[in-house]
Amino acid sequence: MNHKAIRIPLEIQLGQELYQQIQGKVLESILREAKIEKTENYFKNILQGHSFKVSEKLAPRLYNSFAEVKAKLEFDEPIEFYITNNPELNAFAVSRLEEDESHIININSGLIDKVDDDELKFIVGHEIGHLISNNAIIAQLLNFVFTDQSESPLMMQHKIAVWDKLSELTADRFGFMACGRLDKVLSCFFKMASGLSVERLNFDPKAFSLENEEILKYFKETGSGNLLSHPINPIRIKAVELFETSVLYQSLLSGAELKIDQVLNDQISELIQSLMVISNSPVNYHRTSFIASAGLIVAGIDKAIEPDEYKRIIEELSAFTVFPKQILNQMIEENKIELFFEKSVKELLKINPGEKNMMMEYIINIIIADSVISDSEFEFIFDFGIKLGFERKEIAQIFASSIQEQFMPNIYS
Repeated sequence: MNHKAIRIPLEIQLGQELYQQIQGKVLESILREAKIEKTENYFKNILQGHSFKVSEKLAPRLYNSFAEVKAKLEFDEPIEFYITNNPELNAFAVSRLEEDESHIININSGLIDKVDDDELKFIVGHEIGHLISNNAIIAQLLNFVFTDQSESPLMMQHKIAVWDKLSELTADRFGFMACGRLDKVLSCFFKMASGLSVERLNFDPKAFSLENEEILKYFKETGSGNLLSHPINPIRIKAVELFETSVLYQSLLSGAELKIDQVLNDQISELIQSLMVISNSPVNYHRTSFIASAGLIVAGIDKAIEPDEYKRIIEELSAFTVFPKQILNQMIEENKIELFFEKSVKELLKINPGEKNMMMEYIINIIIADSVISDSEFEFIFDFGIKLGFERKEIAQIFASSIQEQFMPNIYS
C-alpha cells in the first residue's frame, strides 16, 4: 500500500519542515546513543501497575481485532497495545527509536468501555496512522526540544499547531480505512465529544452530520478553529466524509494504483482554511500587509536585506500569519510593495489613529535590527514620522528610546 498517497500533502510538507528545523535525524541519533533503557521499557515501567498489555491469551478478542487493523493498514512493524485504567476518553501512540523495539499504543479503559468493535477499529487505526506517517516520532522530538511549547519561536508555534491538526486529519483517514463505516466514525466522534451512549439517545448519524455542517460554517466564518489543539470535530468529520467519496478512496477499495487526487486535495485545502487563520480582524489584515511591505522597504533602503532584518520581519509577521515567508514572497512577486505599504498605512490610520505609534516603533526596530543605522534609514524614519503627524522631537524621542532598549552595536564591523 502506498501510505504516502493517502496522507494530506500539507501535513507531509509541514512535518518535513519541522523535522528538518529541529534536525530530527541528528536528534534521533543522539537520543539513541544517550538512552540507558529501551524506549519500550521506559513506557512499560510507566504503564506498569495501572495498565495491562493486550495479549492473545489475556484478551483474545481485543488482540485479534488490533491484529486485523494492522493487517488491513498493511503495517508490519511490531506494536504493543496497552489498556490503562483511566476514565478519560483518550488514546496515544509512542513511536520506537530502535528497529528491535516495538511501538506502543495505549488506550484508556474509559474509551474501551464506551465504543463498540467498529468504533474501536477506527481509534486503533487512527493511532497506527500516526505511526505510519511518522508523525508520532516528530511529536516526540518536538516535545523533547520544547518541553514548554510556549518557549518555542512564535513562527514554529503556529506551524506546529497547524501540523498537529493536519496530522489528526491524516490519522483519521487511516482510522476510517480500518473501520470502513462512516456511520461508526460519526458515532465514535459523538461519543468522544459528549461522553454519552448513542443507544440511549437513538443516535442519527445523518442528523449529526447536518448539525456538524452548521457548526463548521460558524467556525469558517469566525476563524475560531485555530484556537484548539485538535481540529474541531466538524472539520474532522467533514474531512473523513470527503475522503470516503473521493477517487483516492475508491482506488483503495478497488486495488487500483493510487494517484494524486487533486479534487480531494482542493476540497481539503478549502476545508482547513479556518485552521490557518490566526485572526479574521480587519486591523490585523492591514497590520500584516504593513509589516511585510514596510519591512521590505526599510530593509532594502541600504540596497541589501540583511539576515537580522529578514529575521525580524518574519518574527513580527508570525504574530499574524502561519506562513510569513509566503506573504513576503507573494508581495515581492506581485511587485506592488509600495502600493501595499501606502494602502495599509491609510487603512490602519482610518481604523485606529493610535496605530501610528506601532508603525513607528516597528520601522525603527527593522532599522536597528542589523546593528547599523545608515543616513538614508535615518532620513526615512523622520520623513515617515512627519507624514504620520509626529513632530521631529517626538520622532527623535521614539528613536532614542528604541535604541536604548534594543540597539546592539556591531563590534565586528
